[in-house]
Amino acid sequence: MTNNVTVQYNGLVLLTGYLQRLFVAETIYRRTNEPYDEKRFNEIKTLMDEVYTIVPSFEQTGTFTMGQKVQLQLIVQKTENLMSTYFKQMPLSFNQKLAIVGSSLYAEQHVNEGIIRLGEVFNVEINEDFKKRRKYYEQRTKLIDYIVFVLHHNEQPEENATKQIDPWFHDVMKNKSGIEEDFKQINELIELN
Repeated sequence: MTNNVTVQYNGLVLLTGYLQRLFVAETIYRRTNEPYDEKRFNEIKTLMDEVYTIVPSFEQTGTFTMGQKVQLQLIVQKTENLMSTYFKQMPLSFNQKLAIVGSSLYAEQHVNEGIIRLGEVFNVEINEDFKKRRKYYEQRTKLIDYIVFVLHHNEQPEENATKQIDPWFHDVMKNKSGIEEDFKQINELIELN
């Protein structure tokens, strides 16, 4: 496989990571009784389904059909539009911070797993750090799941769990411009321009 194929696959991984970010945020809003838009949630779900029909085909062929490229261009445009309202106006409630933190962790975990998958599918050597990060993300996403589960059942999570959210939220906000900038690479990586 050429290096070009791995770059394009990396673009797919990044795109699905952003969709994962959006999907998890909306799911947390729904489960914690924050205001959310059902239409937005369904649009994100549809976009994810569309991308996931393209990924296995690309894994087998290493190329996109012309129809898939057009479809990906539309998905990227719609995802970019959805990302423009991902970060809410400050100050945020605890549940809104939880949604930003949880969706960021799930997105990062998804991208990490995608890079590992890239190595497996295209027989490319991947830095061992990606495999070592699995436990890191697993621990953090379990904590997010616990908090969301408890809040969904109208109970109060343990304080030692909730006190993690603010520092993690500040880390995400410090990287906000990087999150927005990374998205702009998708078209170039997938070669949709």
